[in-house]
Amino acid sequence: MKYFIVGAFGLSMLLSACEKKEAIQLPYEGDKIVVNTLIQPDSVIYIRVTRSVPSNIFDDNGYKDIPDATVTLTANEVALPLQLQVIKGLSYYVSGQKAVLGQQYRVAATAPGLKPVTGTDTLPSPPLVSAAAAQRNSNRVQFTLKDRPGSADYYRIRIYRTDTTNGPATFLLFRLDPAFNNNLVDFFSKGTYNSLIMSDERFNGKSVNFVLQTADPITGSGNITVEVSGLTYGSYQYLSTLSAQNESGNLIAGNPVRVFTNITDGYGIVGGVNTKRMTFKIE
Repeated sequence: MKYFIVGAFGLSMLLSACEKKEAIQLPYEGDKIVVNTLIQPDSVIYIRVTRSVPSNIFDDNGYKDIPDATVTLTANEVALPLQLQVIKGLSYYVSGQKAVLGQQYRVAATAPGLKPVTGTDTLPSPPLVSAAAAQRNSNRVQFTLKDRPGSADYYRIRIYRTDTTNGPATFLLFRLDPAFNNNLVDFFSKGTYNSLIMSDERFNGKSVNFVLQTADPITGSGNITVEVSGLTYGSYQYLSTLSAQNESGNLIAGNPVRVFTNITDGYGIVGGVNTKRMTFKIE
């Protein structure tokens, strides 16, 4: 079995803490193309294409671009134009059209000396969320999620303070409040996290009032944003195993976690995400 780290693109979305690097020798199957894109409706598509490296090599500058790569994007087998853009020093292939529901997106990439790769996914329905609220000087944030019956659904939950001057702050650390969410005991943790990724196995077709317990009390005035994302199976597996890999890396005797990929003959993810944000004043 091989274990690998798929790239800095996904990690930067979830993790923003200091790390202690350990030299861990893991099997490596040779260089492969890494494709990372999380596709959202009503947004252009950003595709990052890099070259993999062994997991015991640490590169603080991120994974290296493949300057001579050829990247294509199709929606329901219709080719969409891509433009190479450099954003904060990193190269992205950016679509000229926004993604829409009901389309199947396929990314293909080739590069000299490496196997061609492909990845495919669709877009999930938007989550049905409402009634977000938080009270000043408490550490509880709550909202209601109405799950769709008869299908497997997947979600990611994040919360952050909203500063109207400087934009969104970092994601707040939180956990499910055990006093209010005893039907979701599988997700309880002694620690806190900056995102919660789950399936609807425990509440399929039901309305659930989520109560999140923040690590620090909510003080002052301003706004808070609760962000709930609907995920496809692929993006759910990728984000949950990526989070598990990070957690195992913080343990002294942690076991390596294989990160999910839907990239044929390569690494990374082509995944669908549909995000609903609820911004409200702290009362």
